[in-house]
Amino acid sequence: MSRAIPQPSGRGRPSDPNIEARILSATLELYGELGWARLNLDLIARHAKVGKAALYRRWQTKEQIMTAALRSSKITVADFDTGTLRGDLVAIGQVTVERLLGEHGSVRMRAMIDAKIYPELFEGEIAEFRNESIIGGRETIFRAIERGEIAKGTSPALILDAVAGTIEHHFLMTPMSKLKEFESGADKYVESVVDLVLGGIKFSQQVR
Repeated sequence: MSRAIPQPSGRGRPSDPNIEARILSATLELYGELGWARLNLDLIARHAKVGKAALYRRWQTKEQIMTAALRSSKITVADFDTGTLRGDLVAIGQVTVERLLGEHGSVRMRAMIDAKIYPELFEGEIAEFRNESIIGGRETIFRAIERGEIAKGTSPALILDAVAGTIEHHFLMTPMSKLKEFESGADKYVESVVDLVLGGIKFSQQVR
């Protein structure tokens, strides 16, 4: 009696459910290291350890894959409402530090710069980041005005730029050899920045 020869099932190699996430993560990592000009699909495929065919089935250009990668990395803007302007600004400062030190911390800052160099490629996606930050930040300042902590007409942009911009500048000016010190002293630094900013806008802790 002859043995039955197993027949192929007709199904190929099972698809990897995590392949897209892996490719997008590799894209962000490489972009953070290399920038837009040096980024290409072949490098992304090698870094993600996937076949070129798998990548090209999903995205045909680096513009397409970069758009998808930026969207995948979006962080929902939290609605900070600690009850005081100081508490809200400290929370915003702490989140700024977390993003800078996060897995793809350099991506957001590099993309904001590249949006000025390649506006036709980046401006749409960066505008989403910017608009989310503006909306959340403005609400924080308007609540403080309603509570009587700061005067009507105070510019939300000036306050938020002073806090987040100072922290980002400090991060950029910190040598890599001092990054651990930056991280360990971040909470104290954020509070110092917030107190400096509040001291310049006639902040009142006597809320209504």
